[in-house]
Amino acid sequence: MTPLRTTTARDQNPSDFAFQVERVSRTFLGGAGIHDITFTAKDRAVTAVIGPNGAGKTVLFSIIAGLLRADSGQVTFGPGRGRVAYCPDVPQFEPWLTALEVVETSLAIAGMRGTFTAREALELCGLGKVAARRVADFSRGMLQRLGIAAAIVLDPDVLILDEPNSALDPIGRADIRALITEQKRHRCIVLSSHLLSEVEQLADDVVVIRDGRVITHGTTTEILTAGLEPVWTIRLGTPTATTIETLTAELPHTQLEFVTDTLCTARFTSFDTAATELTHALTLLRAPVIEVTLQDRDLDASFARIIQRQEH
Repeated sequence: MTPLRTTTARDQNPSDFAFQVERVSRTFLGGAGIHDITFTAKDRAVTAVIGPNGAGKTVLFSIIAGLLRADSGQVTFGPGRGRVAYCPDVPQFEPWLTALEVVETSLAIAGMRGTFTAREALELCGLGKVAARRVADFSRGMLQRLGIAAAIVLDPDVLILDEPNSALDPIGRADIRALITEQKRHRCIVLSSHLLSEVEQLADDVVVIRDGRVITHGTTTEILTAGLEPVWTIRLGTPTATTIETLTAELPHTQLEFVTDTLCTARFTSFDTAATELTHALTLLRAPVIEVTLQDRDLDASFARIIQRQEH
C-alpha cells in the first residue's frame, strides 16, 4: 500500500484525465527499467498495461504510486485526483493480524477515514466471513482480495492493481471483474494481467509495453482490430447444399475453404468486401448457421500480432 500523495495538474479540463505519464524513464544496472514512457489514463475508466514478463510494468506502477523515483519525466494528476492506492501482485501483511485489522491499519496509516468502513471493504472483496481470521491462514488468492480491500477502503482517485486475479479461481476472477467494473464508476483503475481475456472484458484502454518501452496504445477496440485480416470462421448446423463451384461463381471476391462438412473459413479481399459478401455467402450456403466468428479477434491474438510486428 502506498502513502497517499497529491501533485499539481496542468491547466486542463479535469474530466479529461486522471493522470498523465510524460516521458518517464528509470534505468537500472544492465539497462533494465522503463524508457520514455508516455500515456494518459482517463478518469472513471480502466487502463490496462500489458506486456511480457520483465517489460517494466511493476516499475511503472511503482513510479505512478510514488514508491520509486523516476530518472526523468513526470506523472501529472488531474485536479483533485492525487490520491493513489497500490495493490501489488503478491500483497504481504503481518501474519498475526486479522483481515479486519489489516484494513483498519491501512486506514490508520493513511491518516484518514474512508467513505465506508473496513468491514464493508472486506465485504466488497468477498472476505466478510473471514474478517476475524488471521492472515497467516490465508491462501494467496485470499491475500490478493485482502490487498484490494486495503486499497479500496482508502477511496483513492487512482487504484493500481498489479495482477489482481493471478491467484484466483474462476469464481474469484468473476467476483473481482464485477468489483472492478463497479469501482470504475467512481475512480480511475490501472491494472496489469497476463490473463488477456480478463483484460479484454475490463479495459477501456490498453497500453502495450515491451523492454521498458511503449510499443502501442489505444482503446481496447483499436488494439483488438489492429492488423486484423478479413477472415471469418463459419460453423453450420448441417452440411451445405450448395456446390463449391456455385459458391465460387457467386462470390468472386471470397475464398471459401471447408475444414469439415459443417466448418469453413471465408477470406475476403477487404473488410469493405466482407461487409457485403459475408451476408450473401451465408445465404448461399443454405444451411442453419450456428456461429460466425471473425478470426483472431481477441486480445491474446492481438498481443501476439503487435509483438511480431515490433520484432520485424
